[in-house]
This record gives sequence, C-alpha cells and structure tokens, in this order.
Amino acid sequence: MVARKQIERERVPIPMHELAFHPHSFADDAGRLFSWNDRLWRGINYTQAPFFDKLFDEGIVEDLVKKKLLIESEPTDLAVDGYAMVIVHRSVPYISYPHEWCAAMLKDAALTILDLAIELAEHDLVLRDAHPWNVLVDWSGPVWVDLTSIAPAGDQSAWPAYDEFCRFCYYPLILMSQGQERIARSLLPEYEGVLRSEVLALVRGSGPSRFLISKALQRPLNSIRSVFGKNLNRQAPAFLERARRAVEALQLPSYRERDRRRRLESMASTSTEAEWTTRPLTLRKILTELKPETILDLSRGPTWTSTVPAIMGFKVVSIDPDPARITALYETSRRKDLSILPFIVDFLKPTPSVGYSNHYSIGATERLQCDMVLALGLTQIALENHLTLDLIAEGLASFTKRWLVVGFGDEKKAHAGKDACVPRSFPGYPSVEDFIGALRRRFSEVSVVSSSSQSGVWLLCKK
Repeated sequence: MVARKQIERERVPIPMHELAFHPHSFADDAGRLFSWNDRLWRGINYTQAPFFDKLFDEGIVEDLVKKKLLIESEPTDLAVDGYAMVIVHRSVPYISYPHEWCAAMLKDAALTILDLAIELAEHDLVLRDAHPWNVLVDWSGPVWVDLTSIAPAGDQSAWPAYDEFCRFCYYPLILMSQGQERIARSLLPEYEGVLRSEVLALVRGSGPSRFLISKALQRPLNSIRSVFGKNLNRQAPAFLERARRAVEALQLPSYRERDRRRRLESMASTSTEAEWTTRPLTLRKILTELKPETILDLSRGPTWTSTVPAIMGFKVVSIDPDPARITALYETSRRKDLSILPFIVDFLKPTPSVGYSNHYSIGATERLQCDMVLALGLTQIALENHLTLDLIAEGLASFTKRWLVVGFGDEKKAHAGKDACVPRSFPGYPSVEDFIGALRRRFSEVSVVSSSSQSGVWLLCKK
C-alpha cells in the first residue's frame, strides 16, 4: 500500500475531458467516482482528504480489503482539478442491484454491511449509510464499494445508518423469510425501501398475529433509538453483533425440493440418453473453440439443465426471472466455488435505465453485456409472450459483444408439422428461416451448429 505522503511530490494531471463521471456518483459530499483508461477512480475533496490520508497511512483500508469487507483501494499520484487526492479502485465487472438479487444474496450483503460496521466501530469509525446499493457482488462474493461512506464516529450514540439498514436490508429480509419475496424486491428500488408499517401489515396478513408479538421478531423490529450511552466505540459493537445474529437467524425460503422436481422433469423430458449427452458436448466444443472470456446465460427449461456442465470453468452471468432457479444456482455456486453470477432479471423485460442519464439505475442490457450469450430454450417462451422475431433478435444482440448461441424449437413442445424440430404452439408459428433472417439483420454471420428432430436447431451468430 502506497501512503499519500510518499506520492505527494509528483502528481500527474488527468485532463478533465478524458474522464467520465459515474452516473450514480453525484450526491457524495466527500468525493466522486469516474472512469479513465478503463479503470475506476475516486476523487476526494480537499476537506475530506486528511481523513482518508490517515486511513491509508494507518493501514485501516488495507486491513478491511484483506478481510474482503471493502473493495481494493489505493491512493495514486494522479491529480484532477477540484480534488485533493485520487484513489484507484478494483472494478467489479458487473453492476447489479439489490432488487435483482435472490434472498440469500441480499442476506449475504446485509451480513457484509454489518461485519464492516463492526470492524469500523473498533477503530472509532462508522458507516454513514448502509444502503445495499453500495454493495456489489462478483464471483468472490459481496463487497462494500463506497469508501467515502466511512467517517469518524465522533460522539454519536447510535449508528446513523440503522434506519436505512432496516428499510433496505432487514425489513426486506423479514418479508422474504415470510414468503413475501416478490413484494420485497418490488419495494427495494423505492426511495423509502420497505417501511416498518409495511412489514407489520404484510406479515400479519400471512400468518398468526402472535408471530409478530413474539420476542424473536419484536427485537429486530425495534429501533436502535433506545439509549446505548454516548461512547459508540464501547456500545456500538455489542449492538451491531446483536443485529448480525438477528439477520443470520432469519430463515429464508428453501427451493430445494421444487428444484429437485424440476430437474427430474427435465431429465424425463429428454427423449434419449444420446440427446442428453450430445447437447452439452456440442456446446462445450463451441466454447472451447471460441474461448469467450465471459458468458451471459439466458437459457431456460430442460435445455438449460442439460447444458449446465458445459459452462463450468467459464465466467458466467446467469439471469432468469425465477427466484427458485437463481437461488439454487447461487447456493451451488457458493458451495462449489464456481464462477457463476446469478441475477433475477427477465429477458422479456430486463431492468430498464431509470433517472436522468442513468443516475438511479443503468439498464441491464448495458450492465450485463458479455462476450457470448447463450439462449437455449428461450425463443419459444419469448414468442409465446408476444415478442416478435425482430424483438427477440434485438434483445439478444443488445446483450452480446461478439457471439450468440441460440436455440429454436428446443423447448420440448414440438407438435406435428412440416418441420418436426419446430414447435407449433399456434397458427402462423414462424420458421427457422424467419428467425435466421431476423438474426442476420443484427449479426454478420449466422450458421447452424446443431439440428435434431428432438432438440431443435442451434444457431451460432457472430457480430
């Protein structure tokens, strides 16, 4: 770690016209994020620079980074007009938002926030906010990314971010633990998050009223505003530890039995053992030859289940609107240490850009682009939800940087017809040729890589 004092003598200016400020970084009074030369940097204001200089000099930042509680951050010899110091951060490759996480991922993020707050309290420091939007998840797990949220504790007698932590972490997790996951995720993007009154109303309506009167749930719903004394360094860690135990104790919904039944149904729907073996081998061959650095998996249904082994060993982002599948994939990824990032995003209506110049959220098609997109078992689902072939092709092209592997007629719902491999769920169902035509308007090359009367056609497209 390079201390600020060692680099004070030589500062290299970054021309303002070469940097691009991050759309989410506009309200921080301590500094601002920007990108330059494909890296992520943070300018620190003059009034805050001495404090952060001290954090680096005393090794506090380095210690938090080693404990995987804070994103990798180092002071630099660069200079930007209006800022006293410039810090470089490790870039997390894919930005995701809390309403795109399964319950288990939100719980891990909440525990990370509390672990960081506990660690800071030992140094007489505090997190000024506890918003999970300041947590990003990559293949190594959740990590706090907002360095300038760290502040001196001073004489505060309570954690100032407690209410925010409850509204955006604690209360949503309580709702999720009571089977209200869809409602919790819908409220997360709201400015107020999930209110205590909403938790009380929703959970009382879903079970015995005495459940909320029990001490076990009354404690997490009580505020920190009770007197803990003036010495935060002595009192806060104990409170934060209690809060951590309460979050850890929340029992989230288990989808294991449902996931097991779906796997069995998927296996049963595969026509032959040869089909079951050939499909992942075909996909593995494509991946081995093209060597994409990152893969976005949009696949659905039985076809997706049979091809999972082929993507092992690659860096994969997997999106699906089904919390059960994303939860199972997240738990498997953690357990087996796989490079798979699963998010609850629907290809039919991906997370849009919100706010002026993306200031509140960046659209999924911009954030989650990968070298290759896999879309197996997806086309018929999109057609049945009234997307045209042009819309499907546009959506697939917007997510991929280079390649696309897409299936047509691989949903195992084939009906009798002129082309046995093409499902015909309704009159006027389009042909493979129609789909190829739509793809060729957005890809320079489209070729058939696999064709079967049972598993449909697989197409490889290149931009």
